[in-house]
Amino acid sequence: MRVGPSDVSAMTRRGPNVFGMHDSSDVIVIGAGIFGCGISFELARRGHRVTTVEMLPGPGQGSTSSSGAIVRFMYSTVDGVRLAWEGNRYWEAFADYLEVPEEAHESGVARKVTTGLWFLRLDDDLHARYVHNLSEAGVEFEDCTPDEVLERFPFMTLDTYGGPASPDDERFFGPATGSYGGALYTPDAGYVNDPMLAARNLATAAEAKGACFRYGCRVESIRTEADGASRRVRGVELTTGETIDAPIVVAVGGPWSSRLVDMAGLTGTMNITTAPMRHEAHVAPAPPGVDFDAEGAIIADLDVGTYYRPEAGNQIFVGSTDPEVDGHDWVDDLDVMNREITRPIAERQMMRTARRFPDFGVPHTPKGVAEAYDVSTDWGPVYDRTDVDGLYVAMGTSGNQFKNACVASHLMAELVEAVEGGLDHDRTPLVVEGRYTGVPIDMGSFSRNRSVNTDSTGSVLG
Repeated sequence: MRVGPSDVSAMTRRGPNVFGMHDSSDVIVIGAGIFGCGISFELARRGHRVTTVEMLPGPGQGSTSSSGAIVRFMYSTVDGVRLAWEGNRYWEAFADYLEVPEEAHESGVARKVTTGLWFLRLDDDLHARYVHNLSEAGVEFEDCTPDEVLERFPFMTLDTYGGPASPDDERFFGPATGSYGGALYTPDAGYVNDPMLAARNLATAAEAKGACFRYGCRVESIRTEADGASRRVRGVELTTGETIDAPIVVAVGGPWSSRLVDMAGLTGTMNITTAPMRHEAHVAPAPPGVDFDAEGAIIADLDVGTYYRPEAGNQIFVGSTDPEVDGHDWVDDLDVMNREITRPIAERQMMRTARRFPDFGVPHTPKGVAEAYDVSTDWGPVYDRTDVDGLYVAMGTSGNQFKNACVASHLMAELVEAVEGGLDHDRTPLVVEGRYTGVPIDMGSFSRNRSVNTDSTGSVLG
């Protein structure tokens, strides 16, 4: 029995399909995080019948909900900067982009808060690379002196301590060994105020275009079959035993991406691979007398290994730049990963923050979030087809791609249509003109088989 999207939607509002029938769609999207919802929207608005399957009860409830949702433009490649610059325009026009009246979104619409970003100048080579990349991509920036930084943030110190250290290292409490040489300032940077709400907004917009979302549905396998000398995707099987047929599947599993790649029999076929890595971020009150909502901004602080942004209620959101000294917490089993913050990591982050803000008080009761990144070989994303015809992946977002969810969703929809229309993307990579900036975006830069980016920071910074 063939079930149309409206019928499936009616059934899934009551929960998973209990009738044991085969559903069919034009496209199956695996995952309803910010990227899965965005890709579902972009494909549905092009007229495709889309079914999105998500193992959690609703959209954006996985790693999306724990994102710092920062919108920034400093990346180690020009293509990465261009992508982020184009992506920023989606957030600035987000309510209009959704093509759904704001009153249709039960909890309102997520919005970008523009604060600017100050990348403190520590490494001259990295600074020069960012200046070059921002200039090439046409992003507005200012190269600020130390005095200009302190005039803007009088509650902050620019002392440096020789790089990140652990609290059990005597160097951690040692005196300053130098000072930052100013900062690179990008005034258009900011953050999205509610990342989970943004995913919900995109899901609502996708449903308005006819997409069907099935929550509480976990994929057991990605079905493929021989098609001449190659393989073709045929759909998915759920853990309930149900199958959903489709000639196109887009795997957007976040930290589960490597498992989906394995399911499709693609292990070892990509030059860029991914793996889940546990990560914590924390929230603490601003220093006494500081209105961080009004006076704060996004600040990248490589010397102590943290970044900061305002958080509602005059708080500071503190994230880690994943310095090597902290190690990397790779996850073998996401089902049993600890999703509670831990006091040792929280205290380490808070103590680092106190080095930057001298009047900062380390809270007695830590607050924050713990989730997993989908980390790629070079900390850059993969937005690409695979060696299985009809199977596409958006993965390796490495904790730094939330900002690009909307533009990358547009790119993925363009890629699906181009490849299914006959484009040999591996030989002649698709170039997409930015919807807002008009800048050409070379999707070959985000290929699964690209050369590893040796200029990568090797961290969440990309």
